[in-house]
Amino acid sequence: ARAPAVLTLTGITGIVVTLSTLWWEVKGQCKGPRDISKLNLSVTYDLPHFVSDTPVQKLLVFNGSVYVGATNKLTALSEDLKKTHEYKTGPVHEGPRCSACEGCRDQPPNANNTSMALLMETYYDPELFSCGTVGNGVCSRHLLEDGELDVEVNCLGSHNKDGSRYVAGPAGTQIVNVEVGGVVRFFVANSEPLNPSLPSSSRLHHTISIRKMWETQDRFEFVSEHSYMDLTPGLRGNYPLHYIYSFQSGAYVYFLTVQREGGTSKAFHTRIVRMCSSDLELLHYVEMPFECIYSEKGRRKRSTQVVFNILQAAHVAKAGNDLRRDMDLKEEDDVLFAAFARSKPDSPEPTASSTVCVISVSEINSFFKDFIQKGHTKPLYHFTGSEEKPYNQTSFGCGKHEKGYRLEVTRTRPPEDWFSGRFRNVLLTSISAMPIQDHTVATLGTADGRVIQVVVSRFGNTDPHVDFLLDTRPVSSEVAVLSPERPDASLLLITGNKVSKVPVIGPGCEHLWNCSTCLLAPAFMGCGWCRNRNLCTRSPQCAASHWSQDSCPLLITEVFPAAAPLKGHTSITICGKNFGFSKKDRFDGKLIEVDVAGAKCKLTKKDSTCNVRVMITSFSSWPGDCSYIILHMQNPVIKGIFPEFGPKSGGTRLTIRGSYLNSGSSRKVTIGGATCVVQSESADMLTCQTPSQDSPSQHKVQLHMDGVIREAPANYTYNEDPLIHSVQPTRSFIRCIPHTIPTAATLPEGLLT
Repeated sequence: ARAPAVLTLTGITGIVVTLSTLWWEVKGQCKGPRDISKLNLSVTYDLPHFVSDTPVQKLLVFNGSVYVGATNKLTALSEDLKKTHEYKTGPVHEGPRCSACEGCRDQPPNANNTSMALLMETYYDPELFSCGTVGNGVCSRHLLEDGELDVEVNCLGSHNKDGSRYVAGPAGTQIVNVEVGGVVRFFVANSEPLNPSLPSSSRLHHTISIRKMWETQDRFEFVSEHSYMDLTPGLRGNYPLHYIYSFQSGAYVYFLTVQREGGTSKAFHTRIVRMCSSDLELLHYVEMPFECIYSEKGRRKRSTQVVFNILQAAHVAKAGNDLRRDMDLKEEDDVLFAAFARSKPDSPEPTASSTVCVISVSEINSFFKDFIQKGHTKPLYHFTGSEEKPYNQTSFGCGKHEKGYRLEVTRTRPPEDWFSGRFRNVLLTSISAMPIQDHTVATLGTADGRVIQVVVSRFGNTDPHVDFLLDTRPVSSEVAVLSPERPDASLLLITGNKVSKVPVIGPGCEHLWNCSTCLLAPAFMGCGWCRNRNLCTRSPQCAASHWSQDSCPLLITEVFPAAAPLKGHTSITICGKNFGFSKKDRFDGKLIEVDVAGAKCKLTKKDSTCNVRVMITSFSSWPGDCSYIILHMQNPVIKGIFPEFGPKSGGTRLTIRGSYLNSGSSRKVTIGGATCVVQSESADMLTCQTPSQDSPSQHKVQLHMDGVIREAPANYTYNEDPLIHSVQPTRSFIRCIPHTIPTAATLPEGLLT
């Protein structure tokens, strides 16, 4: 009565079919495991790294050498992050009578030297400038020869009386150096801390300034007597101003800041500042609000714009071919990649909610031009400096004959989150972007030490292809790129006192959880599926005969149903993965065939469902290895029904008893052609609710299973509906059981009756 049929998968060479846990719904629909990420987030990688014995603040790469600015040390590393040279920058003893460069040598150290700026200049000689917190922010110039740091060192803290020696501020410094007309200019912006008690005499650093080297190359000087601006005296110490990022593009120098929205406002936002690189006196200065928005879909498909106001990190780079095409850019166009967070109310402190916005610098300039021409501006309220420059609506460039302006743009056109809210529960602290092949890859660092890599694309897949734990400390916004022109280009990331080297193509492939995710990863990652290790790897980590970048091994989890009626048409659902999967996500029904005891069942849909007419009576044996699946062929039998009669109005719960009553993929019970709705089913019992009939009668009870019909040994009889003539008695009383039975002696007077 119960014969097993054998399902054999054919047509695929060298595939081992594995049975594993089944996930499927009641109706026989295959269902994958819930909430399993495409990436294994617990995988870690042992990457090349350098560990300093003091916190690291700054990074710079030049001619294959890596320069690390840390507290009290400047270190040179090789490409594989091995130490080659080290130069001590602190600690020193600082005091009013001490040298700005060396402190007081005869006194015990009392001040650490934190690295505030590290920049390279090659116009005259290969010169490395290192600026720290000692000496009120003076810088040192290292003439580089073979990467050595101490061949020729000049402290740029000489006897200048104009204050140009004080470069780096203690709250943070951004410096951009550009060459204009044979002269190298240093645009310096110093952050302003919130510290009203700080005496004005200690504020030796200009907020924004332009400097150049003295002819003797031993000190800085201002390029003119009006080449700086400061916060107004009433705002210094009361108006926190944080310079996050700086860059030069075309004729302009840009700074990105986080500051208050206005003089009396408590709310914070981000601004982008633009100056002409040819300016001597900051003649063409303009600020514009710069934020990132995410449009959140509501229940009724209405969009709510969420503003991400606080910039955390930024990076300017060129875009790959695909992104240039998406954004309609030229090959030489610069693109700004910016990571924003939502701040706490009336605070610059970020929350764990981020977005990433991508915008070309040319589009930013168009916004400046458009808003200035339309007059959406007002004078700067927070800066002092030289006399107020007149504003000319027709003038907004950097030409010699352009009239100057110092303006604040009052309007903005914020770009939208590029990744549609993907990072709403993450605090991004670092961002960099690089073109690789035709793609543009963004590398993001988080506050909890993770590194995420994702292809930046307007229309393609933007799921992260890398997400791993680099360190337990936050990833710094300071990023350097190593060998960007080579296929093995890497990013250098800081976490505390550690510098790590992360390949742009990704640290490896082992974090890609399954085969299909592995093969659909970006081609530049070089990932393939290692069959004998059941792991995503690069080719050196797997034997060539077992490594594939084209197709995945077939995985079968279960067949539904597990039993079918003899001589019936049963729809068989095969649950599993990688049915005909190839790297091009191609499916051809000829790739996989299912033999059911010799009968061909062709897979016609990629959801792995096929229909086969099973007409098997018995088997003496069948193969037992895992490349076969057993389908039991059964002969359902109805042994009896209860009750055998009921009212003609229907609604009676009918129980059908027998064997193998749940065979096949579908079951229906009929009584005289009308459907008896099935309420429960098992191998030996079915229950259904009888339909109604017009008059008393007898009918056959039949069970329909995949084209097979089984009939009950007795008919079901419909009788007249019961009639109720009367109910006796028509009334009763509420049950009452007292704790004690009252007597005449205990009853109150007047209640005895």
